[in-house]
Amino acid sequence: MSRALAACIAVCLAASPVLAASPKVESAIKVFKAVAADANKLKTYCAMTKVMDAAADKEDPKLDAQIEGFMKQLGPDFVTAWNAAEGLDDNSADGKAYNTAVDDLSGKCT
Repeated sequence: MSRALAACIAVCLAASPVLAASPKVESAIKVFKAVAADANKLKTYCAMTKVMDAAADKEDPKLDAQIEGFMKQLGPDFVTAWNAAEGLDDNSADGKAYNTAVDDLSGKCT
């Protein structure tokens, strides 16, 4: 019984690096966690998401300018992290990890 458990643990540990997100996505996740931990940045992020929701798919220069302003307030690391989503497949390990991090951050908005 203990051999089976040891074998299972070994297989899980060997598979872990394969399941890890790419460095680009890992970096983005760290930035999102930092924003979540900073009350001022979290407030800015939440305000930005409300404007994004209001903008939806509409082209509105006023709303676009507001979003850009929020992005600048959040900083270049956040902009890089946000743009890391470009080209990600939502069904890939990277896409799932990235989307989970964004969902976790958005979940902190009230």
